[in-house]
Amino acid sequence: MNDTHDRFVAHLDILGMSAIVEKDADEAWGMLSDLVAVRDKVGDYALEFLDTKEMVRAADVATAVTFSDTIILFSKGSTNTELRALLILVTELLHKAMCKCVPVRIGIARGKFFVNVEKSMYAGPALIDAYRAGESAQWLGISLAESVRAQALELNLKSGQSKLIVDWETPTKEGTEKRSVVNWPVVFAHDFKVKPPITVGQFYQAFERTFGSFENLPTNVRAKYENTVDFVNDRLALHVD
Repeated sequence: MNDTHDRFVAHLDILGMSAIVEKDADEAWGMLSDLVAVRDKVGDYALEFLDTKEMVRAADVATAVTFSDTIILFSKGSTNTELRALLILVTELLHKAMCKCVPVRIGIARGKFFVNVEKSMYAGPALIDAYRAGESAQWLGISLAESVRAQALELNLKSGQSKLIVDWETPTKEGTEKRSVVNWPVVFAHDFKVKPPITVGQFYQAFERTFGSFENLPTNVRAKYENTVDFVNDRLALHVD
């Protein structure tokens, strides 16, 4: 029992969902259905940490709640094992969502979060913190709130020789802000079908059927994909498998 309600919370939302709903409700429902299918698949994972010789089931570490275009994942407590597992799960969620052509952004935080599953009640500062970290970033990616940054860095997680948590001048609505973010491109470097550096056109191609041509997108929306590609190319250029 987590009497202090101190948890990790991840907030995930679909970019451009309101516009999709207004344009084609059936398309929006299909996209949400794809995301929920991804959520369920990831929720069945079993994770083995070779360095600590621990094996945990995703369902025992994190609970997922979905409403509208948002998925909330929260842990039972705030241990290092729970954070390791949550970081891996949300990274996999981002990857699988993009494979389904669903653009998402994610924020992760630590703090007080109250839960009453039976009455569908979920609230607390950690959720607001995670929401702000994710929603303010102008890209497809995973941002860490300051409340979880130090603990995440101390885990020293790696993919090959590349660190999973890195500092990045993250584009926001107000400009840029140095944040710790998940270095997801190096985790899935083998899945890129085009040799880097990739172009914005190549990256956006997966989303064109839903959102239309890149040239017709509003400037601020185009910037989110451009910022994502900048991050991908920078990280892949430095990656040692």
